[in-house]
Amino acid sequence: MRQWPALAVVLSGTLLANLDVFIVVVAMPALKQGLHLGGAAQQLVLAGYQMTYGLGLVPGGRLGDHFGTFRVFGAGMALFTAASAACGLAPFPAFLLVARLVQGLGTALMVPQVYRAAQSLFTGAARSRAFAVTGAVMGLGALCGQLLGGRLLSADPYGLGWRAVFLVNVPVGIAALAALPWAARAAAAPARARPHGRGRLDLPGAGLTALSLCLFLTPLMTAGYSGLRGGEPAAALASVLTLAAFLRYERRLELRGGNPLLPRELLRCPGFVRGLALVALTNCGLNSFVLTLGLMLQEGLGWGPMATGLGILPTAGAFATASLLAPVLRVARSRLLMGAAAISAAGYLGCAATAAAGRTAWLLVALGAAGAGLGLAVAPALAFTLRTVPDGISGAASGVVSTVQQLAAAVGVCLFGTFFFALVHAGAGIPAAFAIVTVANVTTAALSGVLAATVPPDRVPAHGDEPGRAAGGIPGTGRARP
Repeated sequence: MRQWPALAVVLSGTLLANLDVFIVVVAMPALKQGLHLGGAAQQLVLAGYQMTYGLGLVPGGRLGDHFGTFRVFGAGMALFTAASAACGLAPFPAFLLVARLVQGLGTALMVPQVYRAAQSLFTGAARSRAFAVTGAVMGLGALCGQLLGGRLLSADPYGLGWRAVFLVNVPVGIAALAALPWAARAAAAPARARPHGRGRLDLPGAGLTALSLCLFLTPLMTAGYSGLRGGEPAAALASVLTLAAFLRYERRLELRGGNPLLPRELLRCPGFVRGLALVALTNCGLNSFVLTLGLMLQEGLGWGPMATGLGILPTAGAFATASLLAPVLRVARSRLLMGAAAISAAGYLGCAATAAAGRTAWLLVALGAAGAGLGLAVAPALAFTLRTVPDGISGAASGVVSTVQQLAAAVGVCLFGTFFFALVHAGAGIPAAFAIVTVANVTTAALSGVLAATVPPDRVPAHGDEPGRAAGGIPGTGRARP
């Protein structure tokens, strides 16, 4: 049972990672006024954090395989905490921008360790519950970002203004670092919690994947806030070519007996690639929906920061609750995922209809439905994706899953965010633009439902062993013991 408190310590990284995205969205008007940020600087404050976060996830996961979950998590948390203090004390815009980039790097080290801990410390039903708790903490982070950001800006403690939204991370980070040595000792007993080898790190592979992701993410991160500007096709082509070079290098390195950043064994794990597609569709819809919802409540309905946070409460609360509920439902995984897609699609349509009609009370009900559908999808999708990944490459798998989540969020914000701003600039009111974009967002739920229909009909892991476990299989491999 000591594994659960150990997981709770690393889950603080997931909480802070999600909180820091949404709390800055709420605080942006205060940041604009307090530091006199121009349009480009505002984009970089939002996108720079997500950029370095996305770039470092795969190397961050692989570092966990080499040096251990808790050691790498501690380095990431220390970096994130120091950068948060620097953000809160920033005297001018450039200082804030650099500190936000460092914050993203710290997050990239932390987040893959959360999935790695859930994968390596638990098996069977307990692992499914660990993924469910992880999904609930993701929703809690989004909720805290909105509510806490609104509360801090309204209360203005000690006259800190916008600085409080960054400084609030510091005590949480210090507490997590203080508890980390105990958590590492508590989790040290199972052999699977230890690092799986310290071969030479794949630095060329890390450089190639970072370059490919940078070329892909840069136009997406800025397009969501400033619109498409014409350079995206060239950047996308360069990203694909760099990715091809990365995959070729990784294959040759593995054939030479090296330790690649992306082991080919990972892509051959049954269901891994299909699970990544499910994770991508869920995150594409979730992130774009929450961000356009925040814009609609603040700018369309004229709600203040605190009221906006309360308005998003049904979505984040239902998301967290449904994430915890998913593992205890006695429903086949494929049916659960299809049901989750149907509920989230109905929620999206309800949000669109009630926002366009100006029915605030019914909008809140629809927001709860959308959050519940998305929450029901998270834990089963993660469990399906990682269920056959061997423990020795669980860090690499965690980095890939986290990167796909971040890329999907960027694509969603770009596609649906640009569509939203184009409608507003064309003369549509913000509530009407939100309604149209939310209807378009139904496509992500529909596609995830279609994909879920192809998931093998094994039961949710909370009520049945994962493949390879019932007959004394090797954890995480799907293979029987010799």
